[in-house]
Amino acid sequence: MNQTKVERLVQLLSEHHDQLYRYIHSLVGSPHDARDVLQETSFALYEKFDRFDESRPFLPWAYRFAYIHVLKWRESKSREIPLLSADVIELLARERQNQEIELNRRVTLLNQCIQELPRLDHELVRSRYLEGVAHDTIVEQVGTSRRTLFRELKRIRHQLMNCIQGKLALDGYQ
Repeated sequence: MNQTKVERLVQLLSEHHDQLYRYIHSLVGSPHDARDVLQETSFALYEKFDRFDESRPFLPWAYRFAYIHVLKWRESKSREIPLLSADVIELLARERQNQEIELNRRVTLLNQCIQELPRLDHELVRSRYLEGVAHDTIVEQVGTSRRTLFRELKRIRHQLMNCIQGKLALDGYQ
């Protein structure tokens, strides 16, 4: 595989590492085993990356490799401990993929809703949740009480939740 392809694979794996890990972890249950299966999956993706069609999304393709390696892990562990049936594993895998798609959709909508907030609310969200600024520091910067800050953050969270739900309803989601 040429260097450009290797760099592209590394970029895609970095971009989707957490999603792949969560998917595998949801199927194997153990963080240690999930890391092992993720490593095996990554190696398999490296070996087969020449066959990847870049016009298609990477994550579903990677999930398929992860699923195959979960089944291999399951087979190797079946002699040691009782495990779920293959049908249950497949059902869990499909459900996890659907949850990941839904989570990504909601994160996208959250980002849109944050952008739609009034400037001061947007700055509060950015400071507290994106930059992790402590409540006391924000209280000093804004010149308000802790109680007022907590009330404002609660109001903004509620506003963001309503915004996301409204956008989902417009798209026909429940």
